[in-house]
Amino acid sequence: MKFLSILGITSKNSNYTTTTLDKVMEVDTSDGVLSPCPVSPNCVCSKLPPDDSHYVEPLVPTASTLAIFPLLVDYVQQLPGAQLEEKASHYVRVSIRSMLMGFTYDLELFFAGSKIHVRSASRAGWYDFGVNRRRVETIRRYMEDELEG
Repeated sequence: MKFLSILGITSKNSNYTTTTLDKVMEVDTSDGVLSPCPVSPNCVCSKLPPDDSHYVEPLVPTASTLAIFPLLVDYVQQLPGAQLEEKASHYVRVSIRSMLMGFTYDLELFFAGSKIHVRSASRAGWYDFGVNRRRVETIRRYMEDELEG
């Protein structure tokens, strides 16, 4: 929870609230913490309500999540431009620097029981032209084709 105070997020039971550019968002953190998405459309996260435009479905492996999570962590660390920022038994955060324009993105995976929650966001700019959503879907395909196939 230490990094939450750095982000200006206040704890409230098992949830936290954060103020974005023009609204306050409450994010359920009862089974873990992923950074909140800003108002801008350059972020996707599976911990948001399905009717939120930033929502993306969590990764739900058919095989043992316990076995797949470390393999996904290895995979995302090997993405082009990826650099490990934080790693725990149930959580990983990597920064990814794009080769062409040098933009930096943050990718987080959080193992939560039978699901792996995911967040991918651009650090700067307003639009991401679908880069973050495509990144999550690429990880989903890798999991389904390579790890479970």
